[in-house]
Amino acid sequence: MRSLLTRFDENAARQPDKAALVVADAAGQWQTVTYRQLWERSQQLTRGLASYQLRPGCRAVLMIPPSVDFFALAFALLRLGIVAVLVDPAIGLRNVTRCLAQAEPEIFLGSPLTHGLRILFGWGKPSVSLNLSLSQIQRASHKQPPDFQPPDSQRPDSQRPDSQRPTLPDDGEMAVIFTSGSTGLPKGAIYTRANFAAQVAMLETTLHLRGEEVDLPAFPIFALIDCLLGVTAVIPDMRFPRPAKADASRIIPAIQSQRVDTLFASPVVLARLARYGAEKQEKLPSLRRIITAGAPAPVPVLEEFSQMLNDQADLWGVYGSTETLPVTLINSREILSETRFGSEKGAGICIGRPVEGAEVRIVQITDEPIPAWDEALGLPVGQIGEIVVKGPAVTSAYVGKADYSRLAKIRDRDGQIIHRMGDVGYFDDQGRLWYCGRKSHRVVLSHGEILFTEQIEGIFNAHPLVYRSGLVGVVRAGRMQPVLWVELEPSAQKADQSRLRAELLQLAADNPTTRLVQTILFHPDFPTDVRHNSKIIREKLARLAQKKLT
Repeated sequence: MRSLLTRFDENAARQPDKAALVVADAAGQWQTVTYRQLWERSQQLTRGLASYQLRPGCRAVLMIPPSVDFFALAFALLRLGIVAVLVDPAIGLRNVTRCLAQAEPEIFLGSPLTHGLRILFGWGKPSVSLNLSLSQIQRASHKQPPDFQPPDSQRPDSQRPDSQRPTLPDDGEMAVIFTSGSTGLPKGAIYTRANFAAQVAMLETTLHLRGEEVDLPAFPIFALIDCLLGVTAVIPDMRFPRPAKADASRIIPAIQSQRVDTLFASPVVLARLARYGAEKQEKLPSLRRIITAGAPAPVPVLEEFSQMLNDQADLWGVYGSTETLPVTLINSREILSETRFGSEKGAGICIGRPVEGAEVRIVQITDEPIPAWDEALGLPVGQIGEIVVKGPAVTSAYVGKADYSRLAKIRDRDGQIIHRMGDVGYFDDQGRLWYCGRKSHRVVLSHGEILFTEQIEGIFNAHPLVYRSGLVGVVRAGRMQPVLWVELEPSAQKADQSRLRAELLQLAADNPTTRLVQTILFHPDFPTDVRHNSKIIREKLARLAQKKLT
């Protein structure tokens, strides 16, 4: 498997004048950065960082806005063997403090704004010994001899001057990437160089990315992957940390003007684009491939967004997590023509078939650690259990959280790590994986019956006035009982709730899966994960229901 740096260097050598990044500023002006220019900027920042005599393996917080310098600096860290710590400020400023306390970085690389927040909130104070800005790194680079020369496509790799690249093991740390914390405090997944290289290779194979694409990635890290694949990444002026606030009036013209053919976005971004497109009668004829991840995209979003596309475009849903991606893949055509009808009857959400390189199994549900794999753990087709994944892209631990690592990881007989996704689901007889919800969100009733969120909610979400629903468990009279929260479609916010509640209760009584749901509450705007805005925070809904019904 080619190393990450080899990929980047070869792209700069083979296609030096091809656009690596096309970036929009606040005024809507586009800046094109070629692969050669990105490589040269990365080399300059590498020289600047090298002047500080940083040791390979030390950790550096990278907290500057998505920009040319963000990506150039990421490659500089990779070249020097410095571990990038990536924390999204959208998880909450105090949560950032907790995350950095776990990661114990030695270096803080930030913008003037994030350095100000660092001082205010004490980010990394116990461990950080060196605080740097881009301007400081750039000034330091001028004091160093230009050891790196632009890549020469006529010379093999072994003859290119690259004296600053250390020899680094594949199993060494490359990055610490924090989860969103939608089901608890964020956790930092430790990526090795081998993990990330495998992830890039799997995405390349699974999505048939060949380098000719022009991609608009609504997740910053995927622009970095684009550069490794030789793809052109278009970066519009959008709020990366808050996809729920993404401005469709900027993104859609960016897709059209730059003739973007691949879009990588969360379901909430797709929803905003679809709504705007329907209102303005916009079309996106250049798009050939749309990839959505972060959560399953709702059927209405898939239907509405598809109206903007040409008939040959493919819309793919990718299942995975911060700890491992990709895991499974499904085309929206299969969802819209077939699996949606199972979801409406309580089957859960079909998330497709495992991709090449991901070995997916279903195991018995338990909240206890599983230290070692045993074949007796596996469940047969059709039986709901926890989803676990093994493969080269699977991360093996969390930073500073040995207890979480014990709960989330299983050691297989060959010594490799199996990751427990924390999701529950089952395989059907066609080899497709169906997602039934988060393990921690299952509602275990007093008599032992278990209700899974996505199976219950799928039935109610099919009602034309329901935007989304959220199942929670509430203790009443000493017994655990299911409660369903309902958020209505915007057009139905003034509907007669008493009459609608009666309709929904009748719907519950008519279906064996939902017969035990006898309490329905309405909420105008569900609390959701701040990064994706598509993951419902059921813990908050449960506390609110407990308070309301006590």
